[in-house]
Amino acid sequence: MTQLPVDLLDLAKAVIVAAKASSKKITTAESCTGGLVASCITAIPGSSSVFECGYVTYSNDAKTTMLGVPRDAVAEFGAVSDIVAAAMAEGAMAQSNADIAVAVTGIAGPDGGTKEKPVGLVYLAVAQRGKDAQVKRYVFAGTRTDIRRATVAAALELLASQLQDTGEAVDA
Repeated sequence: MTQLPVDLLDLAKAVIVAAKASSKKITTAESCTGGLVASCITAIPGSSSVFECGYVTYSNDAKTTMLGVPRDAVAEFGAVSDIVAAAMAEGAMAQSNADIAVAVTGIAGPDGGTKEKPVGLVYLAVAQRGKDAQVKRYVFAGTRTDIRRATVAAALELLASQLQDTGEAVDA
């Protein structure tokens, strides 16, 4: 097995510490990262006390069948959209016993981008019980590996900040 980057493991440790401090269970819903967010979290000893489950929903069909993302939302807005990211996070919450979910959807490249949705476009969403999902948009540069790594880092940072309840607003 390839060693996960130390910087990502450090971010995952911060997520675990914040989740333990807030007594919250975590779930993930991932597309372009293919389970890397969950992998980083579960690489940390003690993660089993806060990590509920992870969904890798790479295809549109998986998003709709596993997470309940509306097919019409995927058709109208595309899998890489704020609407679908929010629906993925909310679906992960609905399908699990977690208290907080982070969802990732994007275009890691090197192909698949358009002028409107370039390679590197990523949407991250966080959903919590009793709250509307919050979505953040990013455009990362670099290789497929660079984009996926930056996406995992951003997802872990967003998750940690929401768990720490810093009150920091998440841009829509």
